[in-house]
Amino acid sequence: MSMKLISLAIHFIESKISEDDFVDKYMEQWKKERDSGISKKDPDKLSECCSSVFILADCYDPDPDRRESELDSDGLKREVKETLEKFNFI
Repeated sequence: MSMKLISLAIHFIESKISEDDFVDKYMEQWKKERDSGISKKDPDKLSECCSSVFILADCYDPDPDRRESELDSDGLKREVKETLEKFNFI
């Protein structure tokens, strides 16, 4: 993946973009980079972080009746931040 994805995630945790915009843009960019082969050129650490954030974005559901395994906006922001910290991107 790319630092563009990391930057997008940082903008999200800094509340510069909404949850819905983040999820839509992140998933679109991640799939674009995966399908074009760009992601194969990235270091393992970057690729693993971006893939982990993709999974979190996929678990986001703003509906109050969400399943226990799904994330609300606060949970998404918290988990994305923890993931970026884990991989030392913030």
